[in-house]
Amino acid sequence: MKQIITFLTLFVCLISLGQKIDINSEIKKDFNEYYNLIADRKIDNALEYSNPKLFEIIPREQMKNLMEAVYNMPNIEYKTGIPTFLKFDEIKRIENVNYVKFYIISPIEMKFKDIENSEEKVLQMIKNFEAKFGVGNVKFDKESGFYKINAEKIIIADNESNLLDWKFVTVDNPKMKLLLEKIIPSELLN
Repeated sequence: MKQIITFLTLFVCLISLGQKIDINSEIKKDFNEYYNLIADRKIDNALEYSNPKLFEIIPREQMKNLMEAVYNMPNIEYKTGIPTFLKFDEIKRIENVNYVKFYIISPIEMKFKDIENSEEKVLQMIKNFEAKFGVGNVKFDKESGFYKINAEKIIIADNESNLLDWKFVTVDNPKMKLLLEKIIPSELLN
């Protein structure tokens, strides 16, 4: 009888160990789904992956319209590549919400259809982009006419319960940080 109990205990332990959730893998999976929806211009579906508290600051419909306006500008051709995950911070549980701050490189390509790509204009555009994305993160492809940008971004993932369905907020400029302080604990924004 002791052997059966010992065996059952060991079996239950092995099963529970095998079912442990790999949080970073779950976040990557959900973020890639979100990112692909944006790349495919399925903005309404992509917003399902946004932190719902964000819509307390910017109404969902307004957010959708802003994002669609960016992607549908007639004078700009816009492409996104596959994000590279750089680093994940440890999970933090704050006020019954799980948070994970992580860092990515988001490759972006932009082509301006109404701007002449003279050497002077290209240098000016690179300088402007580098002011936002950092020196060395912007290149111009003369053949295609695309500016290739490696945008380093900070993302905050949140989940209230099961560690499976993650929602995201991108922290990509100081003005956004001020707004996000209303919905994200400040210790995550620093």
